[in-house]
Amino acid sequence: MGGTEHVRTIDVHRDRGLVTLTFNRPEKKNALNRQSWDELGEALTEIAGNPEDRALMLTGADGNFSSGADLSAQSGKMTLPIVVEMRTVGDIILRLHRLPIPTLAKIDGVAVGVALGMALGCDLVLASDRARLIEIFPKRGLALDGGNSWLLPRLVGLRKAKELAFFGDTVSGTEAAAMGLVNRVVPAAELDAVAEEWGHRLADGPTVALALSKRMLNNSDAVSMDQALEDEARSQHICYTTEDMAEAMTAFFEKRDPTFHGR
Repeated sequence: MGGTEHVRTIDVHRDRGLVTLTFNRPEKKNALNRQSWDELGEALTEIAGNPEDRALMLTGADGNFSSGADLSAQSGKMTLPIVVEMRTVGDIILRLHRLPIPTLAKIDGVAVGVALGMALGCDLVLASDRARLIEIFPKRGLALDGGNSWLLPRLVGLRKAKELAFFGDTVSGTEAAAMGLVNRVVPAAELDAVAEEWGHRLADGPTVALALSKRMLNNSDAVSMDQALEDEARSQHICYTTEDMAEAMTAFFEKRDPTFHGR
């Protein structure tokens, strides 16, 4: 058949339990258009239903994470009200945040706006020493989105969050690590190797236990100490029913490292 071949904007790669989603529009610094959001939503649905996917890494192609929303794609007449489109985007970001597997963002180059929100919403964030994080919104006449309004105060405190949100200044990887936006900064030449190591460590972990810990940590602001202790008790009860917990105990007595299978 004739016609133009459909070119995907997000690449999906699987390797031993680690699934990597790569924003792949390098000519636009991996800016996100409507197709990108559709593909991301499809990928998250597939990952959530696949027990073989035990960790997720989010990154971008050719030396950049993502320059955020592709505003050039919105220059024409809008087919839907902005609030409707943003709610669709918000639903996808919330699904990423709620994935019951550990998530890791690997940031090289620019991470801007809504894409920065997705990166910061991952459980762990690695950045290169040439990474540039930008809450670009005030420079575009826009309010925060991408979950940034919820994430920033929790990561850096309210005062610093307002500084980032009001000025939209560029933050280097080193500055981002110092203020708690990212876990670690590594030389650009080492970023891929460190991210692969972290990603596979997550994928090789006790998947059920990690999911329970993730949920409790994410909900910690919303519960009392009493409720947290009760949640911990219930989570440990679940962990005691898993094959991974039995393997961990066997490995302990045999004085070896456990081999987890996510069950």
